[in-house]
Amino acid sequence: MTRGLSHADQVVAPSRWMLEATRRFYGTTRGLVIPNGRDPTSLHPNPDKERLVFAAGRLWDPAKNLLLLEEVAEGLAWPVYIAGDPSQPGKDDGIATAHAHLLGQLSGSEVSSWLRRAAIYAFPARYEPFGLSVLEAALSGCALVLGDLPTLRELWDGAAVFVAPDNPGELRVALEGLMEDADLRQALAMRARRRALTYTPRRMARAYLDVYAGLVSGADGYAQEAVCAS
Repeated sequence: MTRGLSHADQVVAPSRWMLEATRRFYGTTRGLVIPNGRDPTSLHPNPDKERLVFAAGRLWDPAKNLLLLEEVAEGLAWPVYIAGDPSQPGKDDGIATAHAHLLGQLSGSEVSSWLRRAAIYAFPARYEPFGLSVLEAALSGCALVLGDLPTLRELWDGAAVFVAPDNPGELRVALEGLMEDADLRQALAMRARRRALTYTPRRMARAYLDVYAGLVSGADGYAQEAVCAS
């Protein structure tokens, strides 16, 4: 990784934290941040949100940490639904849960449908360079409960509830608090959606076009190569 990045003429990261990580661990000197973008057309909020908690990601991946929801699902007033592949690549045995409802691997349109329905989106991640699923949930009008990570703070501070990724009690309290307070849910959902609408594909594409133009023209010493860190 260090050798590859050292030969790149530009490094692009989706968050400031991720760019700093490449500098800290791999010694990169060039770099800029271009946040991901998402078209909100299919991710509009449902006016009648359902009383459920939704999450999406690789269940077997400790970085996503979605199984923490299984630890807190028992006894919650609302059901918890998790979409994602329960089987790690190369292994036959899949993950089973007793309290959270596993939906398996869904299509993009199916995930969008669940996001439009869900009042709360939970993502207690331990590691995340950006969090595209969080952006999609915010566009869909979900109140966000997120792992307290530098990247997620950078993108969603003031528009989400943050919890320690290894503290199930904290996650339970956060979810119960939002379940009981409809005004807070709605306020957070509105703040998150307003923030999410600034992360547009057009903005992202224009930023990348500027990078490509600089590389092609050789401006500032750029060559013909760029690396995306994620």
